[in-house]
Amino acid sequence: MGGEGSMMAAMASLKANRALKNKRRKEKFSLVSSTNENWVDPKQPTAEQLLEIRTRIRKEEKARRVKTVILTLIMIVIFCLGIIYITSN
Repeated sequence: MGGEGSMMAAMASLKANRALKNKRRKEKFSLVSSTNENWVDPKQPTAEQLLEIRTRIRKEEKARRVKTVILTLIMIVIFCLGIIYITSN
């Protein structure tokens, strides 16, 4: 009946291993550098990149609008021709 002591030792060992694992993980994936270099976030675009993205998006939207208008006009012409064809017979 003396199994409680070994279980307590096993739980203490698991707890210690977990603590070591967390400590290693923090050291391995740390984003803080040990030198005094300026760290640039790669996700933050510069002002020039933002301007380039903005102009590219505007050009793409303008091209999409032109395509939509042209397609709409073509569909209206086809619809009108269809109605004229149907009513003439």
